[in-house]
Amino acid sequence: MIYSILENSNSISGVTLRNGPNSSELLLGQVNGKGRMTFYTLFPGLTVAFIFVNATVWPESDANSDLKPLLINYCVSGRSELLLDDGSYIYLKENDLCISEQTAQKEYIFPTGQYRGIKIYFDLPLLLQSCGDLLKSFSLDLTKLEKDYCEKHKTYISETDNELETIFQKIWQLSERPSAFYLQIYTLELLYRLLNMEIRPSKTCGFYTETQVEIAKRAAKILSDDLRQHIPVRQIAERFSVSETSLKNYFRGVYGQNISTWLRETRLLEAAKLLSGTKRPISEISEQVGYSNQGKFAAVFKKRFGLSPLEYRRTKYLEKN
Repeated sequence: MIYSILENSNSISGVTLRNGPNSSELLLGQVNGKGRMTFYTLFPGLTVAFIFVNATVWPESDANSDLKPLLINYCVSGRSELLLDDGSYIYLKENDLCISEQTAQKEYIFPTGQYRGIKIYFDLPLLLQSCGDLLKSFSLDLTKLEKDYCEKHKTYISETDNELETIFQKIWQLSERPSAFYLQIYTLELLYRLLNMEIRPSKTCGFYTETQVEIAKRAAKILSDDLRQHIPVRQIAERFSVSETSLKNYFRGVYGQNISTWLRETRLLEAAKLLSGTKRPISEISEQVGYSNQGKFAAVFKKRFGLSPLEYRRTKYLEKN
């Protein structure tokens, strides 16, 4: 199954498959960003992938969306959006665990523009056939894992406890200097923990409808189209015929931040881009991103980047030259 997933992904524009002696890599190179997924097959039917993305979108093959492997996802940092085959959206934030029999439809979305994570693929029939005795010797009943986490609902989401987080971090530390032995040991340890821990209730707040997601994304576009404007949240909520509280909840669900925090970060990132990429006066940039008071802009910018706007511009100029 993993071979089919990789080959199907290789057919997507902007995604390239590169096979090595011990691993395979999918490389994303598009206008909206870059990314890398590195795959290590630990046992026949069990593959671990390390995900590094600096982009808002990673396209998915239609053929892959028809495959139904058992999947474990763990978010190291960033935020991930998945449209599932039942039409619902789920969001993973830092330190969230997802166990699912559902696969992403159309594409993976990263609302914050960056993501680091671990994905584990299970082809259960192949794994049980090839490694049945090994799994039995470690008391790992993977059909029970599937039943415990995915029988009632096809997708389970929860924040990890300290023990699970420690195991995932041990796996993640091998992302740049992998060891097949320790990847196998830590992955088996993870499975043992999942099978023997008390299962927390799945996070219902991790699921959103298509309409709720669309409202949040359209609100974000309205707010960011012209950063000079200061549009009241109430006005945007009225435009979509929802309450202000509902809009704030949808927005936080999609972007992982409240609207004011997200908007401040958007303004400052745009300011940093203009400072490093143009020679426009700082006063003009300040107004362009919504700060009529240049002194306030300088104070907020320095708190975010550790440098005043002028120091930031000089530093970026020296880096380029």
